[in-house]
Amino acid sequence: MHLHPRRDEFAERVRALGRKHDRALQADLFRFIDPRFSRAADIVSGAGALQASGRWHVKGQFRISYTSMDPETALAEALATARYYHLPVSSALPRVLVSLRLTAPRVLDLRVAAIGQTLKFSGKGATTTDWRQENQSDREAATQAWGAAFQQAGFEAVIVPSAAREVGTNVIVFSEALLRGSHFRAAREVRWPK
Repeated sequence: MHLHPRRDEFAERVRALGRKHDRALQADLFRFIDPRFSRAADIVSGAGALQASGRWHVKGQFRISYTSMDPETALAEALATARYYHLPVSSALPRVLVSLRLTAPRVLDLRVAAIGQTLKFSGKGATTTDWRQENQSDREAATQAWGAAFQQAGFEAVIVPSAAREVGTNVIVFSEALLRGSHFRAAREVRWPK
């Protein structure tokens, strides 16, 4: 896959932020998961990113977990692939809603206008980028280059706009970047009836 031509530029802009825009986040987050991967450790491992690409990463580069700040956005995100390919919604099911708890001091909030201006980052561009089409053409999408820049800069998580739900907000969590004292875990284990 060809890396995005501005990948290094994006990384330099993110590095230049330093820690002045870091914010702490303590939040309940949501995700609809495939029941096959419902063990609490699996849900927060980010290992799925090693097998498949997403808006903010190219598969195999690093571990990342996609979460939402509300259940409605989590559902829209869970159905996004089926809708993109015009598949029946049933093809994305079954799914299980899980609540996750994130406590992290090094989070970047891209909803803050000053941060977007400093980075020259467009939230609108992030939600309209057709990363699947870019990847099918063997190119890294701009959002994936940004994701790599955030991960390389050591952010534990980044708050981003949802592409699947206009009023929604997502939190992408870099599980391998969590600092000592940070926590990212399932609120409770999924327990299936026997």
